[in-house]
Amino acid sequence: MTYDFSIIGVLKEGFRRSDGVKMTFAGSVIIYAIIALFVNSLVEFIFPYSEELISIYASSTVEMLFTLPILIGIMILGVKHSREEELSIPSIFEYFGMIMPIMLAYVAMTVIISIGFVLLIIPGIYFAVSYAFVYQLIVDKGLNVWEAMELSRKTVTKQWFKFFGLSLLSGISILVSALPFGIGLIWSIPMVYITYGLLYHHLFDDE
Repeated sequence: MTYDFSIIGVLKEGFRRSDGVKMTFAGSVIIYAIIALFVNSLVEFIFPYSEELISIYASSTVEMLFTLPILIGIMILGVKHSREEELSIPSIFEYFGMIMPIMLAYVAMTVIISIGFVLLIIPGIYFAVSYAFVYQLIVDKGLNVWEAMELSRKTVTKQWFKFFGLSLLSGISILVSALPFGIGLIWSIPMVYITYGLLYHHLFDDE
């Protein structure tokens, strides 16, 4: 039986569950942002600006080598919190040892989503939403890349429009909260990560 949820309901639960862990998420995101900024500057130096698609993908892939495992670590904070496990900022660096499957998933999803956007845009949106839990399934459940992609896609597809609405509303909440000097991000970012962590927990742990 598929776990059913309401978009507003799960966001409210994510917001409620953010009490007491906001600073952990804030500190993790700040560390990620600093590293991403440094890596981005380094990549731009190595790969001078070019409008060629191959160059853009090459520089993006190099950047992801150093930043994606950390971002996944922040995603897993949301999963751990949904399981009522202890959170720590250093734990976001635990996934560099899984860089090969992580990067294979990144490349595979980038290719599929890009092709989808070329094909009338709608397929690209479908895959972008459907692959919401691929990285978590790889690092948390130990699935291979294709298994994780297919399990995420099939699971999300059952309630695709809800996940699309959740993705849209999450993006809007982060955008709006960033406007007053970014202060609101202290609430919105933990809410979103915890919300997706709760959904992951109910969809892939409980079932």
